[in-house]
Amino acid sequence: MASRVRSISTPITLTVVGVLLNIALLVGWTVIIAQNLGASDQLAVTNRWLLVAGPASFASIIVLLVIFCIRLVRDIIEGQRQTRFIDSVTHELRSPLASLRLCLQTLQRRQLNEDQRSELNAMMVNDVDRLSAFIDDILEASRIDHGGEGVVQKEIDLHALVELSANKVRARYKVEEGAIENLVPEGIILTTDDTALEMVLRNLLDNAVKYSDPPYRVAVRAMVHRGRVRVSVEDRGIGIPRAHLKRVFERFYRVPSVGVRKRQGTGLGLYVVASLVRALGGKLAATSPGRDQGTTMSFTLPVEARYGPRPLPQDQQAS
Repeated sequence: MASRVRSISTPITLTVVGVLLNIALLVGWTVIIAQNLGASDQLAVTNRWLLVAGPASFASIIVLLVIFCIRLVRDIIEGQRQTRFIDSVTHELRSPLASLRLCLQTLQRRQLNEDQRSELNAMMVNDVDRLSAFIDDILEASRIDHGGEGVVQKEIDLHALVELSANKVRARYKVEEGAIENLVPEGIILTTDDTALEMVLRNLLDNAVKYSDPPYRVAVRAMVHRGRVRVSVEDRGIGIPRAHLKRVFERFYRVPSVGVRKRQGTGLGLYVVASLVRALGGKLAATSPGRDQGTTMSFTLPVEARYGPRPLPQDQQAS
């Protein structure tokens, strides 16, 4: 950790020294030229030009030093994040692979009964689903970074898609059905990319459960107003400090707290979610009262809302 701090502090220190030196030279230059303004007319004209050109040159050098420092520090921080990301990827891959290996070795034992074999098969399916979801996030993040392609739109039922995503998260974390409440009114039909929206919902629900402690309480709500739908995922988890609410959407960023560090993650999930929501024409925002007070992730999408079996309840419409 010390070497990382030094690697960042070195360019900052050098830039500060360079800026201060340039300021000192600028002041000295200005004083000397100003003292000679009373000389002969020809020399006075030359001094006036030097008085203008000198500060402009020094100012340009200062600006270039600052820009160089900012870019260098960003590159160093990005490199550190990528190192942490590789460490996280290694851990995320090793854990389910070790579990799969153990299950396969256990299945080779002949004394297992049918119930035990079914339980092991279910564990392996969950591990494969976990790996698949993790790889999807990495591939999606890579696609986003390289520009990506246009989304494919079709009509979907928001309530059904939320239920599908919630079932996958419930199965992964083995939580009871009531842990994730689908409070989205039935009959809201969106025209959007169902694969992208499912990844958004799954990631938000996954985070809501992962960063909470039992008993889990997660609620998904939606309301439609003026051609846009607002979807929110609320949890009662560890919360997000106010200073980090916007940074959690940065690539590889994880809140530097004990509660976050003890949970597996790569810092890619919310980055992918925010990018996908933007690609769908919406915006993602996070709110949290503070530590251990839960988090609400909300996003809005453009939609030509049509209501099916029953209309949207009046008390759930935006005022």
